[in-house]
Amino acid sequence: MSRTYLVTGSASGIGAATTALLRERGHRVIGVDVHDAEVVADLSTAEGRDAMVAAVTEASGGTLDAVIANAGLATSTPATVSVNYFGALATLEGLRPLLAGSSAPRAVATASMASLFPPDEELLEALIAHDEPAARHRAGQLEAAGPEAAGAIYGTTKRALARWIRRSAPTPEWAGAGIPLNAIAPGVV
Repeated sequence: MSRTYLVTGSASGIGAATTALLRERGHRVIGVDVHDAEVVADLSTAEGRDAMVAAVTEASGGTLDAVIANAGLATSTPATVSVNYFGALATLEGLRPLLAGSSAPRAVATASMASLFPPDEELLEALIAHDEPAARHRAGQLEAAGPEAAGAIYGTTKRALARWIRRSAPTPEWAGAGIPLNAIAPGVV
């Protein structure tokens, strides 16, 4: 049975491999990336996230069977905060209504084993509070402090994402609506 998948970060890495595997198995994939995808969108901005949701809604005909929020950056910059956390949440929350039409909906995000590293607590608090300006400001401070401090940006975004998933998965919007929400946490790829 062919299903329709949405994969962010589909132009490279885990996203490209996932997209290729799903297509090889006969599934329809709507890829999202900043280049070389069915939907070209910049998930580092609110405007790009909104455009992605609108374009995917149109491309899918209003129904998806699965959402794979995989897009991510591994740079020690404020953009990593916007893509890894706010981009993933916008993908999952923005496309959740499209999963309602599937007989077996699924949603997954790519977290990371780096979520186990010690986080920057100030950045983590800003992320959990969904305060993107404060989170980007803190990431800018960490970047300016040098490589050792900036190294905490990536892991902290992934820890915040994993916490959001653990808190959101059992809610009425997800489990209560019959939509399993999970994360994977790969090691070094």
